[in-house]
Amino acid sequence: MERNAFLINRKIHQYILPGVLMTVAMQLGNVVDGMIVGNLLGADAMAAIEIAMPVLLLLQMPAMTLAMGGAAEAAVLLGKRDMEKAGGVFSASLAAGIAVSLLFMLFTPFLPKTLALALSGNEALAALACPYIMVNFGGIPILTAAIIFCYFMNADNHPQLGSMLFIIANIVNLLLDFVFIKGLRMGMAGSALSTVVGYLAGMVTVVFYFRSKNRMLHLQKPGKNLFRYAGQAARAGIPSAAFTLMSALKSVIVNSAIVRVLGNDSMAVYSVCANAVLIAELCVGGIIGLIQNIAGILYGERDYFGIRTLCRRVLAYSYLAIAGLLLVFLAVPQVIAGLFGITGGDMLGLCKTALRIFACSFPFYVYNKFLMSYYQTILQPGLSTVVTVLQGFLVIVPFSLIGIFLWRLPGACLMAVASEAVTILLSFLYRFWGQHRGRFVAGGVYMLPEVKDEKFLDCSIGNDIEEVVAFRDRLLLFCADNHIAEREAKILGLAVEELAVNIVQYGYRGSPNYMDISFTVQDDKYILRIRDDGVPFNPLEYKEQEQHVTLGGIPLLKKLISDIQYTRVLNMNNTVVELHMMLKT
Repeated sequence: MERNAFLINRKIHQYILPGVLMTVAMQLGNVVDGMIVGNLLGADAMAAIEIAMPVLLLLQMPAMTLAMGGAAEAAVLLGKRDMEKAGGVFSASLAAGIAVSLLFMLFTPFLPKTLALALSGNEALAALACPYIMVNFGGIPILTAAIIFCYFMNADNHPQLGSMLFIIANIVNLLLDFVFIKGLRMGMAGSALSTVVGYLAGMVTVVFYFRSKNRMLHLQKPGKNLFRYAGQAARAGIPSAAFTLMSALKSVIVNSAIVRVLGNDSMAVYSVCANAVLIAELCVGGIIGLIQNIAGILYGERDYFGIRTLCRRVLAYSYLAIAGLLLVFLAVPQVIAGLFGITGGDMLGLCKTALRIFACSFPFYVYNKFLMSYYQTILQPGLSTVVTVLQGFLVIVPFSLIGIFLWRLPGACLMAVASEAVTILLSFLYRFWGQHRGRFVAGGVYMLPEVKDEKFLDCSIGNDIEEVVAFRDRLLLFCADNHIAEREAKILGLAVEELAVNIVQYGYRGSPNYMDISFTVQDDKYILRIRDDGVPFNPLEYKEQEQHVTLGGIPLLKKLISDIQYTRVLNMNNTVVELHMMLKT
C-alpha cells in the first residue's frame, strides 16, 4: 500500500481542458484582434495598440491582483476547510475591484488624450491610440468583474464556467470587431468596444455559477472584515500587480526607444514579436494555470506528494507544447508575419529574422512563468514578486536597450532570449540564498517542508472492500506501533470502515478507481482524511431514514469522534475526521 498519483492525474486531465480553452480563448482573442486591426486598419493601427498596452495593463492591474491573489488565498482556505473566510475573501475581492474600477472610469473624459500623446511620441499614432484608450477607461468595471469572477469560479469547482466566460467573451469580441470596425467604421474605438461588450456577454456564466449547488464560495455582506480580507487578497496578489506594473513600465520604455530610434516600421514588427508572447501563452498558459487551480488546495491540505506530482506533469506538458510552437516559428516565420498584415518588402525580411530570434526565448519564458505562478499559489508572494520584477523589468529593460542601440531590432529580440535565461539564474540564486539564511522555507525549488514532527500514514487504495479491510488492519498496526490507545485505534478503524466502504459501494457505481487516505498525529489529536472523486456525498447530512444508503455506523461514528468535516473541492469529496487524544493518568 503506497500513495499513488491516480486522483491527482485525474484532476489534471479534468481541469486541463477548461484551462486550455480559457487561455486559448483569451490569448487567441488578443492575437486575432491584433490581426484584424492590422489587416483592416493597417500596420500603424497595430502599432498603436501596442503603444496603448501599458495603459490597459495598469487599468487591469487591480483586477488581476485581486483575482489571482484572492483566488490563491481562497483555494488554500478551501483546502483548510475554512469556508467562511474563503467566502469573505471572494466578497472582499469583488467589492474592492469594482470600487477601484469605478474610480478609474471617472477619468475617462480627461486622461486618454494626454496618455496617448505621451506614449506615442507623434500625432499620427496618438490619434489612433486615443479612442482605443478612452473606451477601455469607460469599460474597465465590466472587465474587472469578469476577470475576478473567472478566477474564483476556477478555484471553486467550476473551471468549465470560468473557461466559458472567456470563450463567449472572445467569440463575441471577434464578431463585433468586423461589425464595429468594418461595418460601422468606428475605427480603433470599435476594436476596444467589441472587447468590452464581449466580456459583458461572457458574464452570463456567472448566473449559472450562482445557481450551482456545488459551489463552496458565497458572497457575504460587507462587514468589519471587508478591508482585512481585501488586504489578504491584495498581498497574495502582489506578484500579479508587480507583473502588470513591470510589463507596463517595460512597454513604455522599450516601445518609446523603438519608435524614436528605429521608427514606426520597426515598432510594427516589434508588436508582432509582442504578440508572439501571447501565442506562447496561448499554448502553455492553460497548462500552467493548473497550478493556480489545483496546487493551492493541495497546499492547504498539506498534500506535498500531490503538489510534486502536479508540478512535474505541468512542466512536462508545457515543454511538449512549447517545443511544437518553437519549430513553427523557426520554420515558417513568414506565415506568422503574414497573419498580422506584413506580407512583403523589407518589413517582411526584418520580421522573419526578429521572430526566429525571439522564439528562442520561449523555453526560458515557460519556466519563469511556472515559477511565478507556483510561488504565488503556495503563498510565497515575496519570491514570486522577485521573479516577476527580474523578468518583467530589471533584466529585460536594460538588456533590450543595449540590443536596440547596438544591433537594432534583432538585438532587442536576442536580448529577450538572454534576459529570460538570466532571470532563471538570478531567481535560483536568490531562492538558494534565502533558504540558506532561513528567510524562505527549505525543501528545494518547490519549498515544501519535510514532515519531521508528525507521525503519518499516507496511501492510496482501490475501491475494493478487501483493500479497505487491509488498510484498516494496517492502520491498527500503525496505532499499536505508535502507542495509540486501543479504544482510540478502534474508533479510527471504525471511521475508515464506515466512510471508505461507503465510497466503494456507492461512490463509483462499480468503475475502477482509487481513494487517498492519510492519517496524521498532530499535537493532541488524530486526523484521518479520506479523499475521492466519486459522486458527492456529505456524511454530515446523512439521515438514518434514508433508505438508498445503508450506513448505520455513521450516526454512531459521529457520537464517538471529536469532529467531522466535509468539503467538495476540486470536484472531490474531502472528509476529515478528528479525534482528540485521551488524557493519560
